[in-house]
Amino acid sequence: MRINPRWLGLGASVLLAVSGFLAGRPYHHDAAWVTGVVVWFVALILLVHAWWGLRDETDSKRLLVTAALWSLPLLVAPPLGAQDVYAYACQGQLFDAGLDLYRVGPAELPCTWLDSVPPLWRDTPTPYGPLWLAIEGGVTWLAHGNLHVAVGLFRVVAVLGLLLCVAAAARLNRTNAVLAASPLVLVHVVSGVHNDILLAAFVLAAFALARRSAALAGVALGLAIAIKVTALIAAPFVWLLVFTRRGTAALAATTVGTYAVLALVTGHGLGFVTALGSTTGLVQWLSIPTGVGMAAGYVLRWFGAPEAFGTAVAVARAAGFVALAGVLVGLWLWAYKDRTRVLTAAGIGLLAGAVLGPVFYAWYAIAGIAVLAATDLHGRLRTTVHAAAAGLVFLTLPDSLGLATKTKVPGAFLDVALVGWAAVTLGRRARARARPGDQLGGLPRDLG
Repeated sequence: MRINPRWLGLGASVLLAVSGFLAGRPYHHDAAWVTGVVVWFVALILLVHAWWGLRDETDSKRLLVTAALWSLPLLVAPPLGAQDVYAYACQGQLFDAGLDLYRVGPAELPCTWLDSVPPLWRDTPTPYGPLWLAIEGGVTWLAHGNLHVAVGLFRVVAVLGLLLCVAAAARLNRTNAVLAASPLVLVHVVSGVHNDILLAAFVLAAFALARRSAALAGVALGLAIAIKVTALIAAPFVWLLVFTRRGTAALAATTVGTYAVLALVTGHGLGFVTALGSTTGLVQWLSIPTGVGMAAGYVLRWFGAPEAFGTAVAVARAAGFVALAGVLVGLWLWAYKDRTRVLTAAGIGLLAGAVLGPVFYAWYAIAGIAVLAATDLHGRLRTTVHAAAAGLVFLTLPDSLGLATKTKVPGAFLDVALVGWAAVTLGRRARARARPGDQLGGLPRDLG
């Protein structure tokens, strides 16, 4: 008997919530934790199966109702897949205390809930923009010392960001309601409340508003950058939609002006730049350049030069930034030739920024996936986006333990194989385009 995907997904969501109660506490690997991890993977498999069966659903209202239904159990469970929400709450306390979050971490106050904050963030300044810091401060002030209330309020913010994504996509004459029910969003937005969904919401709003007003698009873009600086990747693509002298001036003025006002009001301007390297000490293969550098470092270790490991990773990360610059320029030129490609190019660019950066977490892909979900996805790109929205949740356990930390050597050489495959594939396509009568006019057709 075939189970209706809506009810199968609800059952999976209930199991996810159960796994959170059993295995959601870090560093407590007892029998309950083992049981919770087993339940976690069973639940994820069921959720992916249910969501995959709804991918072709075109009724946005039905999809949103399904997403809401699947979200309910997660709203009352502990945060899943990451503990960053506790860092958000502590950063809010620092903000309310008038401290400079670009200079100190939660341990400086110290934060009331410091024991719940991942060790990485306890002494680390925040890399987020002034708007997010103000949101953190507002949530913590409203929570009035209650951590459970703070988590609930952050979930309200995340859900509002998700709804803005859907609304902006509707303004773009597309629907990404299917994204709202995806495993990635359920785990890392509804439950994990990562602020990447707000970045995605304001970026999509900028694209939607660019059709009406360059100035309003600039305001939305400024808000996105004031959440996380990675929103800057979308700026050149928004510019393509207001590509006149007056439109360019309005977009630039309101983007900069919006950020400047937020910086003035919050007392936090560009200091996040010094905090951007706070996570670069994490060396894991989910970042493709880092993985390639790790593989080179392992080879050097085998040849008797273990001290060269760090240098290999640093060089590979630098090469990753060069590769990212080349990818973004190529995407911009591709979109410049045909403005109907702007959203697709921007979404691919945001995903490239995530995987070619020095550190990658599953939720870093949310912005790129959200933008691509607002396009007319088809072919291999559609399959890739949907696979990412379904499969990335398997990278972490309910207590935020990353599986990449347990697979460093095979993962690193997998990245080398991936880069090699990409180089061979691109070389073949370049030769194919060079042959008469085989021009594709830019990116391969199967990329959408």
